[in-house]
This record gives sequence, structure tokens and C-alpha cells, in this order.
Amino acid sequence: MSLPLRILLSRAAGERLAPGIAAALGERPHVLVAPERGVDADLAFVSRDVTGLSTKFELQPATQAFYEAMEAALSLRWVHIHSAGVDRPVYQRLRARGVQVTTSSGANATVVAHSALAGVLALARHLPQL
Repeated sequence: MSLPLRILLSRAAGERLAPGIAAALGERPHVLVAPERGVDADLAFVSRDVTGLSTKFELQPATQAFYEAMEAALSLRWVHIHSAGVDRPVYQRLRARGVQVTTSSGANATVVAHSALAGVLALARHLPQL
């Protein structure tokens, strides 16, 4: 019998994603863990509610707590980020210790393309001058 897969997520993401995670993992034992002191995890998902209003260098307390939990998780091997960028210092430190860091690049590509096309059409029709 294998040990349960420990997945670090925010409480909000855990509540929202628990059914989908359970369905995807099937019979594989797993446990969803919240970012608390002393928690260990095998993988982490950084959802939008984690990054919230934080910037690259000014972190809100909840973001800081999640980042600290990731860095303290000695078994952490994979982090997936809701956004496309991995330029925050915490991701660089995790990668330096061998943690695989992946992004959701392309997840909003259709919406971005629609917005860009709408902007080009608005400019072509002189909408700002109207």
C-alpha cells in the first residue's frame, strides 16, 4: 500500500477542488493539507486566492504563509501555479532545490485573444475619438 499523496492547497481551493481531485486520483490515497506550520506535502497548487492582492515583492500575510509552507515542505517535488509566470523569488528558490515548477500558461489564451481582437477593432473604427 502506498503512502497518501499530500497536496498543499489553500482551504478555499481545497473545498472547491476536493471532488475533482478525488475523481482524478481514483483509488490513490491522498490528503489535502492546508498551509500550516510543520505541514509536509508532496505537491502544491498555488491558486488565485493564495496570491490575491500580493505583488512579486509585497506579500499579503496569507500569501507569505503559503510560500513559507511550500519552502518548509521537505518532501515537496512539484508546484503548479495558476498563472503563467514563475518570476517570483519563491519559485526560483524552490527550483534551486529541485522542485518542479509548472504554470497554467495558455489557460486564458482564448480570452486574451478575444480582448486583443476587440481592442484592434475598436482602434480601427476610431472608438477612442468617438
